[in-house]
Amino acid sequence: MSSIPAWLSQRALQKSGSTHPAGNHPALLFEGKMWTFEDLEAISSLIAFKIAEIGIGAGSCVAVLMLNQPGYIFLLHALSKLGAIAAPINIRLSAQEIEWQLRDCQAKLIVYDHTTSAIATQLQAWRSLDILDLTELEGVTANTSSLLLTDIELETVQAIIYTSGTTGVPKGVQLTYGNHWHSAVASAMNLGVDRSDRWLLCLPLYHVGGIAIMWRSLIYGTTVVLQQRFDEEAVIQAIASEQVTILSLVPTMLIRILENAKFHDSLTHWQNLHGILLGGAAPSQALLNRCLELKLPIMPTYGLTEAASQVTTLLPQDLERKPGSSGQPLLCDRIRIVAIEEEPTEVAVGEVGQILVQGANVMKGYINHSQSEAIHDSWLYTGDLGYVDSEGFLYVVNRRSDLIISGGENIYPTEIETVLSQHPAILEVCIVGTEAPEWGQIVTAVAIAKQTITLDEIQTFCTSHHLARYKLPRILHLVETLPRTANGKLSRQRVREFIVKIVDS
Repeated sequence: MSSIPAWLSQRALQKSGSTHPAGNHPALLFEGKMWTFEDLEAISSLIAFKIAEIGIGAGSCVAVLMLNQPGYIFLLHALSKLGAIAAPINIRLSAQEIEWQLRDCQAKLIVYDHTTSAIATQLQAWRSLDILDLTELEGVTANTSSLLLTDIELETVQAIIYTSGTTGVPKGVQLTYGNHWHSAVASAMNLGVDRSDRWLLCLPLYHVGGIAIMWRSLIYGTTVVLQQRFDEEAVIQAIASEQVTILSLVPTMLIRILENAKFHDSLTHWQNLHGILLGGAAPSQALLNRCLELKLPIMPTYGLTEAASQVTTLLPQDLERKPGSSGQPLLCDRIRIVAIEEEPTEVAVGEVGQILVQGANVMKGYINHSQSEAIHDSWLYTGDLGYVDSEGFLYVVNRRSDLIISGGENIYPTEIETVLSQHPAILEVCIVGTEAPEWGQIVTAVAIAKQTITLDEIQTFCTSHHLARYKLPRILHLVETLPRTANGKLSRQRVREFIVKIVDS
C-alpha cells in the first residue's frame, strides 16, 4: 500500500518561512473564532485518545450525526488518526432511514450533538451501540503519542457516504484517502490555489461537497470558513467580512442569495471571488444569464459522491460560449459517453448516452456490494445521461434519469411510491420531479385514487411512514389512468409530459 505522512500532522509541523503555509496559519474560522493547523492537530489528537478508550480503532466505523461545527472537523481528523472510518449521516433523515444505514455500515459508535440527541438515544435503543455526546469530547487531556497513526495509506477508506444511487436503495460509497488526494490535486490544477485562499463551507459536512472542502483545504494548507448551515444572509456577510475567495453552492442557494436585498451591497466582493462552484443540479439558463449580468465568477460543475465530488468544471471564461455545459474533465479524469441500452460502445460527438468516469478520484466501491455493480474495466457507470461537444465539453441531459434533485438533495421516486402504494385511497401512483425555479425540482405525485384524497393527507401519510420532510410530495395530480410503455411498464417520461401540458394550459 502507498504510505505517506499524515496530512494534518505534517501541516502542523510546517515552520514559518517555508514554501507552504506554516502550522500557525489559520486552518478554520467559525463564528469569530480561529484555529490553526497546530490547534487542529492538538485537539484532534486528544479526541482520538478519548474515542480509543471506548474501543474505536483501525477499521471501526463511527457514525457522525450532527450539524456543521468545529467539533465535526476535529472528530473527522481524530478518526483519521486512529484509522477509523467516518460515516457522516444526513441529519434530515428519519430514525428508520438512519437505522438502516447504521446497520449497513456496521457502525460501532454514534457521535451526536444537542440537535440530534433524541434520535441518537432512540437509535442506541434499537441498535445496542455506543453513543457519545460531542460535549464529552471537549477539553479532554491525555498522552496520545504512542497511540496515533503517523502515516496514512492512500488505499484506506476514510469515509462511507450514503447516496441514493440508481436503484432507490441507499448505497454506502467508500471514499479513500487517495480519492480525496487526487480530487484535491485535480481541482487545484483546474482552479489554481493561493496560500491566502479561504473556502466558505456552508454545505453540510455529511455531503461529499462539504467534506471535500475540508480535505482540499488541509491538503492545500488554506483556510476553511465554516458555517453551521446555509443561511443566505450569513453567506453574504461572510463574503464581505471574512476575505472569502471561493465557495461552493447548489443553484437553490445561489437563487436565494441573489434574491436577498443585502446581496447588492456586497456585489463588489462577490465579483472579486476566485470562483463560485455550482453543483448538485444543473443551473437554469435564467440563473446563468443573471450571473453573467452581475459578472459573478460562477463555475458550473458535474460531479457525484462516487467520484469524491468534482469531475468536470466550466471556467468563467467559457460560460458565454458554452451555455449549458458543465465543462471539461479535471486533470487526471476521463469521461466517455456510451450507448444507453446497447453494448457500452462509444457514441458520436453530440450524441446523448450514459456518462462514464475514470480516474483516481473514483470510489473504491459500494459497501456490501461487488465493485462490478458500478465499475467495469475501471470505468464508473454513472447512470447519468449527457453528451460532449467537439472540444470535449460535457453537457448533462439528465441526472440518473428518474432521480429527483431538490435543493441539492437526491430523492428516489420508488421509495416514495412504495410508501404511497400502501395508502388505502390510492390505487396507483407515479412520483416525478417537476421544475421549480428555487429548488431545481420538487416532488410531484400523479395518482389514481379510489376516493377523494388531498395533498395534506398524502404528506401526513408519508411522514407517518418515516419519510424525511424533503422527500414529501409538494404537488398532487389526480388522474383516471397512468401512461405505460409497450411492455406495460409505467412511463415516467409521459407522466412528465402530462404535467407539462397541465402547467402550460
